[in-house]
Amino acid sequence: MKFFKSFLRPVAPVLTASVALLALTGCQGIADKYIDSYFSREGEKKVEESIDKIVKRKREEAQKAEQGPSLAEQLKTPVKVGIVGAPVKGAKDATITVVEFSDFQCPFCTRANPTIDQVLKTYEGKVNIAFRHNPLPFHPEAMPAAKASIAAQRQGKFWEMHDKLFTNQRELKAENYKKWAKELKLDMKKFEKDMADPAVQKIVEDDANFARSNNAGGTPSFFIGKSDGKEVQGVLLVGAQPFEKFKEAIDALSKVN
Repeated sequence: MKFFKSFLRPVAPVLTASVALLALTGCQGIADKYIDSYFSREGEKKVEESIDKIVKRKREEAQKAEQGPSLAEQLKTPVKVGIVGAPVKGAKDATITVVEFSDFQCPFCTRANPTIDQVLKTYEGKVNIAFRHNPLPFHPEAMPAAKASIAAQRQGKFWEMHDKLFTNQRELKAENYKKWAKELKLDMKKFEKDMADPAVQKIVEDDANFARSNNAGGTPSFFIGKSDGKEVQGVLLVGAQPFEKFKEAIDALSKVN
């Protein structure tokens, strides 16, 4: 009843006006009966049921908006995602590519890595993964870590640095980037020079801008689609989703001509 009364407050003026109108038109008896039924338990229950339906509908609408367009809808208008210059793991001639936009300091990105490994194993030879960057501004080490990975990539050791950064996610800091570069036997002068190269930072910024312009601002985000080795016609999958979600998208794309 307390909830009902609190709900009633904002609609009280409407009820009052309705009752007044009925009284003025000679329908006082009808108005009294209406009020009695409104304040009965049956009337209260009907109002509560109506509120529950409204809340449920709003919740479903919010969830749908958060999830974005369905897979079927996305397949009609896939997003073009460039992968030239991006590090790729898996078969070079794979027909389907998963383009990951990730942040080395994001715990959800770390959580997604085993799923990506499962995708590569399950679809060996058919699916590969391309990595692009999206360091979130509230992760202070995300940008330096991204630059360290690109500096390692310039010496052919991106995925090795990728694994060190994620495995040691709580230890991301300048001295450790150098430590891990030494462990990977990188040319340290070149590594440090590339870390400081404005062109490296621009690569990261361009990746992040693309992600945020295409509804992939959160990390991790994935565009999954058919690839020609230069570009992917991708559908978007946001978050550390389970393997089944990747499988659903990959299987659907495999049937598309």
